[in-house]
Amino acid sequence: MKLFFTLICCFPLALIAQAEPALTTATDSVAVDTTIYQFADEAPRFPTRCEGYDTTATAKVECSDIAVLAYVNKRVGYPVEARNQGISGTAVISFLIERNGIISRAEILRDPGAGLGVAAARAVIEMAKEVRWRPAFREGKPVRFLYTLPIRFKLEEPKPYVLSDRDTIYTEFSKPVEFTGPSGSLVAYLTEQLTYPTSGEDSCRIGDLDVQLLVTSAGAVQVQDIIDYNDLGTDFTFEAIRVATRSRGQWSPAEYDGRPVTAAYDVALTFVPESAACASTIADYNDALGLINEAQVMAQDSNQVISALAKMDEAVIRFPRDGRFRIVRGQTRLDNNMLGGACEDLTLAKAISLVNWYDGVLPLLCKAMEE
Repeated sequence: MKLFFTLICCFPLALIAQAEPALTTATDSVAVDTTIYQFADEAPRFPTRCEGYDTTATAKVECSDIAVLAYVNKRVGYPVEARNQGISGTAVISFLIERNGIISRAEILRDPGAGLGVAAARAVIEMAKEVRWRPAFREGKPVRFLYTLPIRFKLEEPKPYVLSDRDTIYTEFSKPVEFTGPSGSLVAYLTEQLTYPTSGEDSCRIGDLDVQLLVTSAGAVQVQDIIDYNDLGTDFTFEAIRVATRSRGQWSPAEYDGRPVTAAYDVALTFVPESAACASTIADYNDALGLINEAQVMAQDSNQVISALAKMDEAVIRFPRDGRFRIVRGQTRLDNNMLGGACEDLTLAKAISLVNWYDGVLPLLCKAMEE
């Protein structure tokens, strides 16, 4: 189950003055107050547009509080360890706002554990590098102020939908999307409607497109995404879009809590040339698919990984620019710490299929290969 979080920041409590005696130093005969205060005539404020408004100090503090909350929300992350262990709680961070508005001496006062305290402190340290506050004032002069910032980490159940641009796409539903066209099944509809583009016959292009459809609450059909694993080209992409959008009105939308909702539906389209001259290519492709499917099963057994990779190698030799084959072999190599080979396969798969699934790990894989 995926878990998400909310952050609720509370703001400094003006309770008591610092008990330690004020220290002063003389610089050119001017006394400088180095006392650390916990209350002041004017509280310190995070910089906002409100500073330029003709309004009260209280209103500006409220504006500051909202800005601090927004800043922290953008920068603090829920640690994986805490999320996996289901740990939540409130981390309390204190820091000094110096007379010049610079933050110093960030300290964790309360740590719920599992990295929550460190995550909160990291957000404050980042703020120290980027933000200069308006300092606190006492008797008309800027003073040092001890600011206490509680940050609450709370795990929540995921929402039954995700937001994509202007679409609300439900991922949970009481009734799934269903194709209800006169063809009887989606497979039959696709078989009837899908036409192989003539531009691919000469080169015997063969391969798959994964199409993600959005079936709206009104039964309309939109194409959300297309992955071209074999770099078939735009003619094949347009044909996939044509067939998908022509199915409008032949769908029963998904339902959530008894009402129709928009949901995604994944369709795999396989393009096979019809020319007799392509018969050997079709046979080779079917053999390669068989090798890949068999190898994926074998790779689950650590004792058969080498044999599985040999079968994958044979499939890739036959169709070196098949993105799906490259992804399967690249993932198997990655799972078995063969980083150089994984870098090669997944980099080429990204270039062919334009997928971004491995963007976060590719730089590390390829750097390890260079070293």
